[in-house]
Amino acid sequence: MYQNYLNTENAQKIADGIMKIIPCNINIMDTNGVILASGDKRKLGTLHQGSLTALKRKESYVVYETTSTEQKGISLPIIYNNSILGVIAINGEVEEVMPIGQICLSIAVLMIENRLLSDMTAIKENRLKDFLYEWIGLGQEEYNDAFYDQAAYLGINLKIPRTAVIITSGHIRYSIIDIIKNRLSTDEYIVRQGMDEVLLLFQSGERLKARLEKIMEVSGDLEHCYIGESNIVASRATSSVMQTFHIASALKIRKRILCYHEVALECLLNNIEMTRELDEIIHLLEAQDVDGVLRETISAYVEHNDNYSQICEKLHIHRNTLNYRLAKIEELLNKNPRRAKELILLYIATIKMSSR
Repeated sequence: MYQNYLNTENAQKIADGIMKIIPCNINIMDTNGVILASGDKRKLGTLHQGSLTALKRKESYVVYETTSTEQKGISLPIIYNNSILGVIAINGEVEEVMPIGQICLSIAVLMIENRLLSDMTAIKENRLKDFLYEWIGLGQEEYNDAFYDQAAYLGINLKIPRTAVIITSGHIRYSIIDIIKNRLSTDEYIVRQGMDEVLLLFQSGERLKARLEKIMEVSGDLEHCYIGESNIVASRATSSVMQTFHIASALKIRKRILCYHEVALECLLNNIEMTRELDEIIHLLEAQDVDGVLRETISAYVEHNDNYSQICEKLHIHRNTLNYRLAKIEELLNKNPRRAKELILLYIATIKMSSR
């Protein structure tokens, strides 16, 4: 595993880093004694004899006098987690390079360890992203032992209630994403982000809405925040926020922060299976209500509970105009909006038509 890490690119970075600190030529070899990195680029790819001896002995090897095959200096095996990754060699007078040999070796091991930790962190972050995508798509009955093991490895608690949130913007900049990340608590995640929206999983709690209000104040570029229903199953929490987002877009609800419970009825009605009667109403609306005036009237009538003053204020129309529209709806659709059962059918049709 570790041997594969010491390739030409990484070795040269290590050699260059050491030579910035210590004014000596550094050679770094692989486990076959081939020079991967050097201050003298002419030596790259050639065999370093001293390193072969160091590899064989698994200990440092000192050359006091230059010969036809070896230069004076010291060769030190690079050992990490009991594995030999290669050899670092320093050319020069032994009395001069011996004291700094261990320093060079320590620097090399430290740089390797930092790079490995960085790579491992990146790998874990990628595994987390993959897990989050899988998590919001699985029902609880689909969780298996491997899924639980993966959650444990990533430090994710599957037993606490979650609330999914969608935040939208005309353009979500990386700087805003970083600010949002810094506002997340332990066990809260950015699941998906695009150019105009981000999906997050929060721990459910009474203070969540207040926290989101503060996040929305971060930038004027943030347009809307949709809050789903709390659920211990992430896929259900995500489904509720997706429905909230979809219904708000379909019905053109412009509230900056909108919770699922505010449109729960519309979400439920939108999930009702289509019937021939609903299909006929939608077909008539498509043919007779091209400008959407009748649908707008039906929605306002439901929203304001038959309160004519509020309905007229909402639609910016006179009471006589409202009566005319209600009569027109009954005439065209053969459904009287003043009757509760028939109004429900009209409203379901309006929602389904808008959410197409």
